[in-house]
Amino acid sequence: MSSESLQSLGRSISDHIENRDDDWVLVDQLEGLCLHVLPGQMIKLRDDQVENNAGGFVFAVSDVTRIRRFLILGVDGGSYYSSEKEMTLDNVNSLKDIIHRGKADLILTEIKEISLAGRNPKQDPIMIALALCARYRVSDLSKRAESKTGQLYQDYLKAMHKDAMRLVNVVCRIPTHLFSFVKFCEMVSADEKVKTKDEIKEEKKALKESGDKKEEKKEGPSKKSTGWGRLMRKVIEGWYTSRTPEQLAMHLTKYGQRDGWSHRDLFRLSHPTAPTGENQLVYEQIFHYAVKGNLNERKRRLPIDGEDAKAAKVKYSEEQMKREEESTALALIEKFLSLTKETPDEEVAKAINEIGLVREHIPTEKLNSVEVWNALVQKMPMTAMIRNLAKMQTLGMLTGENLVKVANQVKDPQALKKARVHPIQLLLAKTVYDQGKGEKGKLTWEPEKEISLALETGFYASFTNVPSTNKRFCLAFDVSGSMGAQISGTCISARQASAAIGLNLLKVEKDVECVGFCDDLVKLPYNGDWTLEKVSRHMDTLRFGMTDCSLPMVWAKEQKKKFDVFVVFTDNETYFGNIHPFQALREYRESSGINARLIVCGMTSTNFTIADPTDAGMLDVVGFDSAVPELIANFIEGHI
Repeated sequence: MSSESLQSLGRSISDHIENRDDDWVLVDQLEGLCLHVLPGQMIKLRDDQVENNAGGFVFAVSDVTRIRRFLILGVDGGSYYSSEKEMTLDNVNSLKDIIHRGKADLILTEIKEISLAGRNPKQDPIMIALALCARYRVSDLSKRAESKTGQLYQDYLKAMHKDAMRLVNVVCRIPTHLFSFVKFCEMVSADEKVKTKDEIKEEKKALKESGDKKEEKKEGPSKKSTGWGRLMRKVIEGWYTSRTPEQLAMHLTKYGQRDGWSHRDLFRLSHPTAPTGENQLVYEQIFHYAVKGNLNERKRRLPIDGEDAKAAKVKYSEEQMKREEESTALALIEKFLSLTKETPDEEVAKAINEIGLVREHIPTEKLNSVEVWNALVQKMPMTAMIRNLAKMQTLGMLTGENLVKVANQVKDPQALKKARVHPIQLLLAKTVYDQGKGEKGKLTWEPEKEISLALETGFYASFTNVPSTNKRFCLAFDVSGSMGAQISGTCISARQASAAIGLNLLKVEKDVECVGFCDDLVKLPYNGDWTLEKVSRHMDTLRFGMTDCSLPMVWAKEQKKKFDVFVVFTDNETYFGNIHPFQALREYRESSGINARLIVCGMTSTNFTIADPTDAGMLDVVGFDSAVPELIANFIEGHI
């Protein structure tokens, strides 16, 4: 039996915690229960503050920032505090909320701008958002609205669907994008939850274990109504008919199927008709290949006296049959169909050089041939070259002329821009290449220093290039435990990514001091001469604790530092400090007499920010946006 004193104290503590009017909280530490002062950042000061995943109070980001974070950062892997599943649902629900509030145009504008500029490292977030705008509540349009408000909302949905569909041809540049878009359209149309990769894997695993083969094949088109109306069919048909025969031949052979969808599936559902004109016969042949997987005999090769040849002369003009006979698009398809594992290496290499075959066309058994790779590398697209550096290294190809060619290509700013190579692709490529082994598989290699340096140079070149602003910068890196979470489904942590972006700014700006913070602050010796590898090694030596995003401004005030700009790289999961970051900035301004600006680089796709939305001197940017340097410069110069 407990004593009356203990019971009395227990009741007092319970009442104190339950009805507290001060800043105390009961926490469970390793050494036992203790009564601690509640950090000031865990106390709500303003009505517009919201609680983040760590329990601190911050601000909700604007609609545009929310959209950008999702489109650019995505949700693969979740964050330190939130799972991928929670973040996926959270982001999709946020987009739905923006649509409900009549702001679908914001989403579509950002989709177009970000996609065309290549500011997004992965396509799935773009496709999810586009599908949501293209098919959201499409079933509601089959019923007549009973009120003026309902009619207005239906009109709004129809306009949103049409505007989204107009972007399909622009945003879905290759079949992989188109297949993803269609997959997400079916989910949205059927009002299904957009699933995470882990959920999809679990479902496939469960089906495999149950032995239900029939259900396992239902990954493709569903028999139930899934939004395949006239508008959808017209848009998919337009995607195919707007491509040249040469583009179509490459698309159909290089990207045969993805995500359980194939060109045959899309042709069966959209029923495209071959464009008329001089290339009509070529299109008909390509469309036949898309559905049947083979080509018909070319009309001029038919027996002259045969019925098929006579019918062809009636149906097609001489020019149309000539175009078919001389078509390079059909020659590519024919050669692709003819390649097997038995084809000699020299014949495969010849087809690559003469017809333009790419890696995806080559039988797997031939991808260990140096002769084949020597042919491929001559005209290899930029993204393919970056992806296959490790393979070429293991084959001993990166020497002599090949080494010079590859190194020059991966650091060429114009080539990177044309190929829409995102900085994160180069950072990931460098990270994997330098470690001498892949994240999966058994390949190992000895990294070539010249290639590693070229990838780092290319990383900086892939950002938007802007001149120095000649302002005084404080770059503040959140090195707390939560920043160890991986971003965009890669092996790169938010901490490593923020250091890489900061290093890019260090190479442009001249007056910069760097600090790292968690629940304490440490000065960092970084400057523009440091390399990515050196910065990463140094970051790994830092102590990772709890998060207090106010520390950079508090430190600057105490040390009487003169800064025009604070750039804070964080996941916004601050909670440990006794003063809110926006308060700390305000106090720094008052103390220094400098109207300093705060730029928050959000490194994860959450809906939180430490930036005060009512303060024109604070800006939210998406951490791994390739336009970050330009956005920062424009903000500092007062252009945005």
